[in-house]
Amino acid sequence: MSSQKKLWNDTARYESALDQAVRYLAKLSKLVRIAIKEADKAVSGKNVVVRTNSAAVTQKTLKELTTETEHWNHVIETMKSGKDVHVQENCKGSKLEIVAGSEYEFGQYLIDQSNGKFCEQYPIDVRGNRAGHKYINKVTDETTEPYNANELRNGKYE
Repeated sequence: MSSQKKLWNDTARYESALDQAVRYLAKLSKLVRIAIKEADKAVSGKNVVVRTNSAAVTQKTLKELTTETEHWNHVIETMKSGKDVHVQENCKGSKLEIVAGSEYEFGQYLIDQSNGKFCEQYPIDVRGNRAGHKYINKVTDETTEPYNANELRNGKYE
């Protein structure tokens, strides 16, 4: 494949992933706004019926939001902790869900930020998901230590 054609394919895939990310963000944003509006009614509604109905809608919307983001959160938290997303014990099922969902290219982009598989035979400084950990820290502007930070500092298991 020529480098020009590969560049176009990479650019088209990247743009498609961004489009999926924007659609997903719009969907989540809508759910949050519905929940906030209904929560306000649940607190300051005119009567008990309005407050009760709004509380029920708020609860339903928040459950939908939680369900919608469950797998994404699991993958992001796994990457944040520096663990490998490709291992079943960490979050392989959630990883497979996000790369098979309607935002599959966006999910694949996130997974592509990971590297390395945890393996007992690997040296301690190579284990885990250093690239994914670094990426999530950069994007979220948080500084977290990988799960094996003590091992890395001391050069032995603790």
